[in-house]
Order: sequence, then structure tokens, then C-alpha cells
Amino acid sequence: MIRKIFREGFAAGVIGLGALSLGSSLGSAAELRAVELSASDDGAQLTLDLSEGAQHKLFTLEHPDRVVVDLPNTHLADGVRAPGPEGVVTEVRFGAQPDGTLRVVAELKSALPAHSGWAPEEEGHRLILTLGEPAAAAQAPPKTVRAPHAPREGDRDVIIAVDAGHGGEDPGAIGRGGTREKDVTLAIARALAQRIDAEPGMRAVLTRDRDEFLELRERIRRAHAAHADMFISVHADSIRDRSVSGASVYVLSVHGASSEAARWLAERENAADLAAGARRDDQSTLEPVLIDAAQNQIIGVSASAAERVMSALEEVGEVRRAQVQRAGFVVLKSRDIPSMLIETAYISNPAEERRLRSAREQARFADAIAGGLRSYFTQNPPDGTRFKQEHRGSLVSAGGAALAATP
Repeated sequence: MIRKIFREGFAAGVIGLGALSLGSSLGSAAELRAVELSASDDGAQLTLDLSEGAQHKLFTLEHPDRVVVDLPNTHLADGVRAPGPEGVVTEVRFGAQPDGTLRVVAELKSALPAHSGWAPEEEGHRLILTLGEPAAAAQAPPKTVRAPHAPREGDRDVIIAVDAGHGGEDPGAIGRGGTREKDVTLAIARALAQRIDAEPGMRAVLTRDRDEFLELRERIRRAHAAHADMFISVHADSIRDRSVSGASVYVLSVHGASSEAARWLAERENAADLAAGARRDDQSTLEPVLIDAAQNQIIGVSASAAERVMSALEEVGEVRRAQVQRAGFVVLKSRDIPSMLIETAYISNPAEERRLRSAREQARFADAIAGGLRSYFTQNPPDGTRFKQEHRGSLVSAGGAALAATP
């Protein structure tokens, strides 16, 4: 790949440039001085050269696929031009928002996970956006690649990977009214991501933001690529008895399923890869889930967070089981990311099917899940996050004992 650096002229595709001149009058505003792009067909690295460090928010959009970064109180320096198309990136453009935020948009040929990090201090204030796998995105000559550094205290957001269950040729469960699980899970996942992104110090990454089929292991891989602190898989349950209703929350099992229903559900979800036509020569998703010591510790963290989410869901509607359930879900099998699977409601229940189709009810599910996550991370902020600094005063419980941070 060839890195392209632009420091003069304006791109024809820049949006809202008339408003950008307003930023020059703000003496305290950061300035975007240059944009560098290095891309292949599998990934890209976009480097933003800023006059000073700034908070930012990174998220993805679809139709078309885009990666967006918002830079509050930032303006575009005179003479900066957007890079032209390269590799998977079809366009880079800028836009000034009414509140003084500068938006940088990278339009893509296909959806990619995205994460951000700051270059070492000696290289100035350079925000690096990595799109796709880091290895695929960083194939420019070594002398010009600016790799993200390890996060320091207050450098980064808490990152939540939000996984919309099923997708593509795998519709998941289908209600009597024709509602497909893959559609409602995507709607709830998007709503949840919006609420997480609105929370200071937190950021969401969707494993899928379109109607596509993803193998279970690919969902985990995308969470790892995003350096997620938590993985949330959203589903809508189905059962033969249409009178059954309520939400349930699951974590990975250590010693078998917590109930026969949990075991049956996990077996059904684990077989989704093959049911949707995944490679028949890869039987890994159907193998028993084996737990090692490190993963056992992660499960404990998962269960603590799941209890907060379960309590929040109780506030907005009926729950099927008041306790967090356990079963051998392959999609939850990560040795270093706390994970949970949420069955929001029973799509097989006619009343709950209607609820799942309602944008208002989808928002209520999203609000509850986001509230549970906020409650957990307020008491257990990961090291190296701004969330830990912003909520430092909440780290002591009502009894005065300090709560341990997430491993």
C-alpha cells in the first residue's frame, strides 16, 4: 500500500465546508492539520494529525458502509485535503457539525470493524483509526506506519461489542406473525449501540450492522479486533409453548447447563453455523466447550455484569428467570472478553412478538441493557479508560469498601 498525505487544497467531496471557517475563530479549538491514508482491499489505517489531543467518538454506519469519527471542538486547518480512494476506502470526507464537532467519514466497499488509538507522544497528537484487522490495515512501509500505543490511564473508552444474533441466510426463530429473529436483534443491537455511544467514556462496536451471516467464531474475532471490554449477544427466544414469555440472560457454563432449557437453547444456537450452510468440514462449533483457568475468571466477571443487566431488564418487563443462567454457548467462549447472551423476549409468544416489532419496545430493551452495563462499569471500570477517571468517586460502595476493577 502507498500512504497518501494531503496538506493542501480541499476535496471535492467535503461536506458542509462553509461552516468550517467558524472553527478558526475559536482559539481553544483543536485543529485537524493533516490526514494520512494507508489501505488495502482488506483493511485500512487512517491517521489524523491534530494540533492537540482531543476526545473523540468512533462508530460505524451502513448503506453505504462508513466509519465515522467525531472530534468535539475541532476545526479543519486551512489547506487540508481529504485522501482519494484507496483499497477498501472509496472516499474520505469532512463535515462540520452545528455544535463545533468536526466529523471525519471514511466510506468503505464493505463493512469492517474499527478501533482507535493515539500514536506515541513523541510523534505529536496523531489519532490512528484502524479499520479491519490490524495486520491487514498496517502494511505500509515500516518507516511511515504509526502504530497505536498501549493505552494509558484515561486514554480510551470502555468498548462494548454488540452482537445481533443470526443474520443473512440464518433467520433465527420466526414468530407466528412472520417476525424474524435476525431483524429484531439487529434493531435492538443498533438501538443499544446508540445508547452506549451516548454515554461519556463508553463506545459500542457492532459485530454486524447489516443483514449478513456470520459464523460464531467470526463474531468473537470481530470483538477481539475491536479490543472489546465486554461482548453482548442479543437474541429473541422461541419455544413450542407459545404462552411462555420473559427475558433471560446467560453466561458461559463451567459445569454444565444451569437447566435443561438452557442446555437445549445452547445446543440450538451452537448449531446455527451448520444450519445456515457454513463449512461442513469445520465441526468446531459443535465440540464441547472446554474451560481453562483464565476463562473461568472471565466467566466470573461476565456473571457479575450479567446480574446488573438482569436487574435492569426486570425494571422494564417480565423476566423468564430471575437468576443469570449458564450453558455452553460457543459465541461466549472467549478467554479474555467477558461475555453474555441476552434473550430479550419470546418471539414465539404472540404478545411478545408484537413487542419485539415495536420500535418503542426495542428502545426500552436497549435502555435497560445499557443501564445495566453503565451500572456495572461505574463500579468496575477497566484500567486505562476515561470511564475510570470520570467515575472514580463511585468506586467505593455504600459500606465504604473499595470494589475491585475488572481484570
